[in-house]
Amino acid sequence: MNESRSARWSRRAKTIPVMLAATAGAVLFAPVILPVSVAVDLLSGRRRFPLVRVYLFLLQYMVNDSVEILLAPLMWAQAGFGTRLQSPVSIDRHQRLQAWSIRLLEQRAEQLLGLRYTLTDADQAALEPGPVIVISRHASLFDASLPGLIYQKIGYKIQGIVMAELLADPGFDILYGRLGSVFIPRDDGETARATVRAMTAGADERTMYGIFPEGRLFHPTVRDKALARLAHSNPTRSERLQSLTGVLPPRPGGLLTLLAELPTADVVVVRHRGLDGLSGLGRLVKVVPKQEPLTVSVQRIPRHQIPDDPDEQIRWLDELWLTIDQDLTRTRK
Repeated sequence: MNESRSARWSRRAKTIPVMLAATAGAVLFAPVILPVSVAVDLLSGRRRFPLVRVYLFLLQYMVNDSVEILLAPLMWAQAGFGTRLQSPVSIDRHQRLQAWSIRLLEQRAEQLLGLRYTLTDADQAALEPGPVIVISRHASLFDASLPGLIYQKIGYKIQGIVMAELLADPGFDILYGRLGSVFIPRDDGETARATVRAMTAGADERTMYGIFPEGRLFHPTVRDKALARLAHSNPTRSERLQSLTGVLPPRPGGLLTLLAELPTADVVVVRHRGLDGLSGLGRLVKVVPKQEPLTVSVQRIPRHQIPDDPDEQIRWLDELWLTIDQDLTRTRK
């Protein structure tokens, strides 16, 4: 996203104090909040204490975010007061902080929320080599980190195409921005495409570019509105995608830009089941800790199987999304 330095720091002057204050408050009042949460769980007949679990996970997230915020100026100073932020040493330093944060949140998600998964040997083999474009459907706040988590474990540089709304998270904003992820406006296509083009300049064999083509979390109401808009702007695509039930119509702009800028990169599809609907506190409290492991699989699509023509690429993406939706429908039966 094209943003002036003054605008960036004007935003951070608000988001950073809010996050640090919220974290301090959550830690200081934990001796009060935890007993109250235990009591609420017991009075509600919830013997596995889901409210306590969700609170502890959110607390860990806030602590991680605050650590990232507090270490950011130190790493900026170590990088020649910002003059060498993109040097290999600085990038390695930031990547180690990112890896620490991701691993710790994964551990807490498994311990507290019951969110766990495994990949088969075939899935692992499909991840490499890079550079690679990684796409996935977007059903919850947790699946947003899944592709990055998978690739961080095998030592890849993670560069995501992220909606600008996540700039409200200051730790994510600073750390991921320094590591090459980009934050794009939802309804300014040309600015978004220019930003995506710029991010691919440093592509190498250990880089993954992650994008969620739907652009936002799935909800039936959002799907219906998206299909209605598509009926006006592109009746052919609308008719083709009318049968979608569990995913949103994909927005092809970002992915097509990546395909154009990375002409040799394969596409990896991360499929998952078990994370649907985990996007609000009320829903989380109802379902955690989850007893069954998540189902995660990896499909690698060689580049020669993807059309070169942009219109055909859109058709290919639509047909892929229809297949993902059909798979979800079959598993629900």
